[in-house]
Amino acid sequence: MAHLSIATYNLEFGGREEVDAIYTVLAHMQADVIGLTEADDAQIVARLADCLGYHHVWAEGSGERHIALLSCYPILDWRIYNRPPLTQAVLQTTVEVPDGQLTLYNVHFLPYLLLPFELHRWRAAGALLKLIGQQQPGPHLIIGDLNAIGPGDRVLQHLNPPRMRRTMRWQFGLVFKLAIPRLLRAGYVDCFRRLHPHADGFTWYTRGQRTTRYDYILADEVMSGRLCACRVVDEIEAIPQASDHFPLLAEFEMSQY
Repeated sequence: MAHLSIATYNLEFGGREEVDAIYTVLAHMQADVIGLTEADDAQIVARLADCLGYHHVWAEGSGERHIALLSCYPILDWRIYNRPPLTQAVLQTTVEVPDGQLTLYNVHFLPYLLLPFELHRWRAAGALLKLIGQQQPGPHLIIGDLNAIGPGDRVLQHLNPPRMRRTMRWQFGLVFKLAIPRLLRAGYVDCFRRLHPHADGFTWYTRGQRTTRYDYILADEVMSGRLCACRVVDEIEAIPQASDHFPLLAEFEMSQY
C-alpha cells in the first residue's frame, strides 16, 4: 500500500551556515512533503530543493521569520498569509499527490510561552479556522512550529536555557494552553499524540536536554483516518548541527482517498 510522508522542520534562523547538515537530515527522512519554518533565506531553500530534486515555494512572513515548503509532487497553488492575526506566517499550498490533491497549511506562530503571546496564538488559531472554513479545501493538514503547548503536555522548564527560565518567572512558571485546544475542539487530530498518548514527543532542544514540544502535524477527519505513523526524527547525527529543533514526520495511507 502506498504511503504519503509529511514532515515539519524548523531551520533555526534560516539555516545559517549549516546547509550541508540540513540537507543530510532532509535526505535521510525522504519525506514526500516538508514544511519549513524559520526558512529565512530564500537561497538556502532553493539550494535544498535543487539538491533534493523537489519543487518548492518560499514566502515572506512578518518580521524576519519566513516560511517554505518542499515537495516531490507538483505544487499546484500557494498563498501566503502574514498579517495580523496570522503572524508570523501561514503558507497555504495545494500539492498534487497520488489519488488526488492535498492542501497544507504550514504555520509558524509567534514564540514565547508568556500569556500575551498565547492569546495572540489563540486568535491566530481562530483566524486560521475561519480561513479553512471559508475555503473548504478538502483533505488537508495543519503543520508547523505552532510555538504552543498541547493539553496534557509538560514543559521541563528547569532544563531550559537560563534566559527562558528568567522570562517564565514573569508568570510564575505557569504555561497557558489555549491555541492548540482551540484547533483540537474544531476536530483536528494531533497526529503524534494520537499514536503516542503517553510520550513527551519533545521537538526542542537538540543541543541539550529536550524540554518542549512546539512542532505539530494536525490532521482533518479524512487525513486522520489515513494516519499510520508519526514520530520525532532523532536518529541522525547531523541534527544538533542542523537546527535547535528535531523534525516531526508523519505517514498516511494513500489508496483510500
